[in-house]
Amino acid sequence: MLKKALSYLDHTVELCIFAIFVAMVIVGGMQVFNRFVLNQSLSWSEEFQKFSHIWLIFLTIPVGYHRGSHIGMNMLVGKFPENVQKFIILITDIMWLGLAVAIVTYTHVIMRVARRQTSPGLGLRMDLVYLGVMLGGIYLAIVALRKIGGHVLERRSIQQQKLA
Repeated sequence: MLKKALSYLDHTVELCIFAIFVAMVIVGGMQVFNRFVLNQSLSWSEEFQKFSHIWLIFLTIPVGYHRGSHIGMNMLVGKFPENVQKFIILITDIMWLGLAVAIVTYTHVIMRVARRQTSPGLGLRMDLVYLGVMLGGIYLAIVALRKIGGHVLERRSIQQQKLA
């Protein structure tokens, strides 16, 4: 049940990333068309692109981490024995969790201040803009906890096999 819910969460985040990217391309295309063909610039498109980029970045960080596609120290880690490699990977996952906690904690503070501000181009409350950072931090924490949990379960399985 939990596995299915987490899979659904992963899929939903990836769909959101795709939708944001498509919206950015469409709005960027509209801006280019308006500027060079109609000789008029959209007043809100640049702000939309900036805010969408914030959401895109902070939602894709956990997806890349979950897939293992972030740049890593594989060459360095690969030179150690297998037990040391697993320990380094566990420490790295704990550091990712620490980063996620810091992102969520400090974004919460920023969102409380930004609640009273609105963006000039779109008229959005700025806390809605920073919500993408918060959601990305929460999702990053979930991914990190899943990976750490996987290490713990793997360790238990190995210990049980040794006892049997």
